[in-house]
This record gives sequence, C-alpha cells and structure tokens, in this order.
Amino acid sequence: MPFVSSRVADNLTISLAILFGVLVLRWLGEWLATRRADPIVKRQRRFTIRAVCNAVLAIALLGIWLSEIQNIVFSLAAVMVALVVATKELIMCIAGSVLRFSGHLFKVGDRIEMSGIHGEVIDHGLFSTTIMELPPHHLGHAGTGRTVMLPNSILLTGPVRVEPQPRHFAPHRFTLTLEMARPVRETMALIEAAAGAAVGDDLERATRFHRLAAGKAGADIAGPGFEVAVATSEIGKLQFHVMIYCLVRDARALEQKILLDVLSAALPEARNSALPAEAAGWDDIARQLRATAWPQAHVAA
Repeated sequence: MPFVSSRVADNLTISLAILFGVLVLRWLGEWLATRRADPIVKRQRRFTIRAVCNAVLAIALLGIWLSEIQNIVFSLAAVMVALVVATKELIMCIAGSVLRFSGHLFKVGDRIEMSGIHGEVIDHGLFSTTIMELPPHHLGHAGTGRTVMLPNSILLTGPVRVEPQPRHFAPHRFTLTLEMARPVRETMALIEAAAGAAVGDDLERATRFHRLAAGKAGADIAGPGFEVAVATSEIGKLQFHVMIYCLVRDARALEQKILLDVLSAALPEARNSALPAEAAGWDDIARQLRATAWPQAHVAA
C-alpha cells in the first residue's frame, strides 16, 4: 500500500515543477531587467519581478491543491462540531462559572434558590455549586442536613434568587383566609393591632436598616412596619394579605404569633354566634320527629 495516493503524488510532482520553473523565470527576469540599470532602478525592478513571481506561484499552487484543502477544512469542521457536541455541558458549566464570577451573583454563605432548590451556598467551583438544602420558608430556616451539587450550567437556563440573610430585615408576606363571616373592619383592626405588636419591639432598628438597604439598592423596598390589605379568593372567601418588615429568622415566629392572636380573638365570637343557630336547628329536628311519631302512635292505638 503506497504511503501517499497517486493523486497527491501527481500534485507534488506538478508543484515541484512549477516551483522550479518560477524560480528559473524569476532569476532570468531579474538578470535581464537589471543588467544595464542604475542601483535604484535595479531594486525597483527586482521587487516587481519577485512580487509577480510569488503571486503566480501562489495562484498555481492554490489551484493544484484546492480540492485537498477543501477536504482538510471539511474534516476539521466535522471534528470541531463533534468536539463541541461532546463537551457542550462542560462548556456551559464553565460559562456559568464565568457568569457567576463576573456578575457577582452570589458567594459562599448566601441563601439562593435555583431550579426550585432552596439552600445555602457552602462551596462553588468551575463546574458546580454545592448548597446545603433548606426547607420551605414556612417550616423554618434550619438546614435539612442534605447537600445538593448543582452544575453551573443551570445559571444559564434559569433565574437565580438570592435571599436575605437570617440576621437581616426583610419584608415577609402571608395570607390569612377566614371561613366565618365577620365584619371586615373589625377583623382588619384585629390584624393591624396584632401586626403592630409583633414588629413594635424592633421598629427603630428596622427603620434604620430599611433606609440603608433602600439606599444601597437604589429602589423602593416594602417596609418598615406592616401593611394589611383585604381581598377575596376565587371562591369568594375573605382574605387578608399581611406584610411585616422583620428579621428573617423571626419571620415564622411572628407570623404564628399574629395568626394566633387574630384567631383567638375571632373564634370565640364566631363560636358564640353559631350556638343559637345550632340550638334552633336541633329544636326543628326534634319538632319534626315528634310530628312524625304522633300519627304513627295514633294509628297503632
């Protein structure tokens, strides 16, 4: 089996012949053009002859080897495409790491949420980010003990939410839905009183922190204090949307305190108002039973 194909061998022979012929013509042309001329004209003619010979040689060699060059380019393109497809995930991980570093997205110790996974960052590298999993917000802020390793490519495919630290103040929102019918103004007054009592102890510190946080962010942030808004659900139930500006680590406890205060004040009145109606219902049932039993007893007699 020959080392090179016959076509390549023919191209090599023709290329060497063209190269030899161009060199001979170049030497002969320089000798004829510069035989009887002053030094300046000699340099100019020699430069022109060399430029023309080099251009002719380049065009001739390109015409001979064009098909081979095309085959090499196509082969390299196929190899590059296969390489990119095989290493796409690694390239995306590296790009995500560059995005995290250049965009200052988060750092070790931050609490983030990516792709529905909520946790605290404990390590990050070129290809992955390791977080300590945290439970849903309504179940507290202590870790679950499980670690999750996420590829950095997630940074390119979805949003990253960076949450405030537990020792920071932040708005906390929850919704109170009431089944029983109550005067709306009275219920709102109860919720406002409970929310005011819950955030009153740290109101001064919260105000200072809110001023600093809003100035640093350059945008309006809900707070300080509390807000209560009334609305209805899709099925017509009464809802109260509550916002309290408090420490993140105390948010769940304050929410429970407000709910307990409001429900403790609302349920006794609802229970008392339901007792007469319940008693009247039992009286109607007893009356119907007596009316049904009397004709039966008369017939039996």
